[in-house]
Amino acid sequence: MEIPEDYKILHLYKTKQYDVCLKLCEEVLKDKNDRMIEFIRIRAMTIQVKVAANSYDEVDYLSYRDELAPTAVAKTPRPGTTFDRQIRTAHQTSTSKRVNTAASMKPGGSALTVRAQSARTALRSAGRASRAATALAGGPPVNMPISLRFLPKEETSFTPTAKTLFEYVYYCEGDVRKAMDIAFQAQKRDNTSDWWWHHSLSRCYYTLGMFRQADECLRRALKQNKHISVYLRLIAMYVALDQPISALDICKQGLFVFHESTPLLMEQARINEQIGSSDIAVKDFRKVAIQDPFNMEAVANIAMYNFYNDQPEIAMRYYRRLLATTPPGSEIYNNLGLCCLYCSQWDLILPCFRQSLFFSTSPSSKADIWFNLAHVALVRF
Repeated sequence: MEIPEDYKILHLYKTKQYDVCLKLCEEVLKDKNDRMIEFIRIRAMTIQVKVAANSYDEVDYLSYRDELAPTAVAKTPRPGTTFDRQIRTAHQTSTSKRVNTAASMKPGGSALTVRAQSARTALRSAGRASRAATALAGGPPVNMPISLRFLPKEETSFTPTAKTLFEYVYYCEGDVRKAMDIAFQAQKRDNTSDWWWHHSLSRCYYTLGMFRQADECLRRALKQNKHISVYLRLIAMYVALDQPISALDICKQGLFVFHESTPLLMEQARINEQIGSSDIAVKDFRKVAIQDPFNMEAVANIAMYNFYNDQPEIAMRYYRRLLATTPPGSEIYNNLGLCCLYCSQWDLILPCFRQSLFFSTSPSSKADIWFNLAHVALVRF
């Protein structure tokens, strides 16, 4: 007995086989108009675009550098109240060694220093999801399903369909203003406003650079439901406004509700690290490492902190832990080689740097490795 195509599509969607699911949906929709299949199709496309965008909710630790923007802050802020400052630490002023550590890398992301050199504008963030959808489909974006676009408000499935359409328009089409229209229409229909719509509108305002309106929407959402995504969105907004003190206050409020929450602890540690409070940041990174032993960023930051505080033996233990729990890379072997050097383990120094050169792919990382090898030669000979 052959399984009906509707059940096949639902099974593929549940098992996250989105490519095969989309192909089967297109074949079925050529012969008939099925609202359920269209719903599954746009849900699968939206989920794929979220994955292809790669950290679309990632916090950018750099303020908008537009002097005419209404969100501009003082050019000479007080110390510890802004990210826009040069932090002098031991590993930045030292000329005897160079560490290209994995601690400055977020899993799946780019280096913070590289990201800081190119500030994300509102136009760039608005078109990011659209470009991801275009690259995903291998061509122009697929048109919006007509039957779902003109769904009557009296339908019982209007609210879940409206949420799906909002995410489709926001992520796949990249049309922020059209997504806002959908949110406003859905709010007019419901007598009791849903916190999800306030959170979604805040994303639109944040993309357009309207931070004050985004703050109001997020505050309304928090009154209705203290969800962790609302706290994370507020933190991202205050970081974009270059207000680390306010962002830290939101972290504390979120941790009061969600005790020992790993995402909130990570954001709090990153903010403290960016403003130069490394001693406070490493405490949060230790809590994250206890909650999530496979968190690469937390373990690497703890290792880097111990290394630059003259504790290479402890740093070596953390780097070995990274080597056992994450894919091997040039940064880990480079740091292991330096730890072996300062621990006087001469038999392991050259093998570590040899493996680091083997996994190195960029000229800058190779330059750092050869710099450290030259330092090893000076110390040894």
